[in-house]
Amino acid sequence: MKSGALSVPDRLARIRALLSGLSGPHGNGELRAWANPGTAEGVPLEVFRLVRGLDAGGGLDEPFEPPESPDDLAGRLTEIDEAGALRRLVRIASVTLAYRTPGRYDEAKAGEVFRALARLLGYGARWWTNTDLCGWDPVTRHVMDAVVVGAGGGVVVTVLAFDED
Repeated sequence: MKSGALSVPDRLARIRALLSGLSGPHGNGELRAWANPGTAEGVPLEVFRLVRGLDAGGGLDEPFEPPESPDDLAGRLTEIDEAGALRRLVRIASVTLAYRTPGRYDEAKAGEVFRALARLLGYGARWWTNTDLCGWDPVTRHVMDAVVVGAGGGVVVTVLAFDED
């Protein structure tokens, strides 16, 4: 069955199964992945809620200020093409942000997982990020973070890495 023929619940289940091993410790931080029903128009609110959930309880001495609103978060994201999204996803899953040590997956496995993700999101999926892999516009209170968001086929996928040096 082609991914375009999948119902949103089936697509969501396949994406969640695909990403099930991704979340966990990553260097001095974590790598997280979420897949929820949604559309491109809802990306800022979706990501804002996820980041706010992670940053709840942050103190005043945190190095960076997380976004104040979905609009503030949207201003920190840049829309990119699928190839750029895949490069970033593979990098943040296979190498930690702070010290460039091995990540959750090796590069080959990360490539397989994220190419499959792109197929499941389908043709015309849209992608956003806060990083060019050299610098970033912070979306969390952590010293370093990188987020890639894809929306397609009625699903929004958010992959977020954060690290401390």
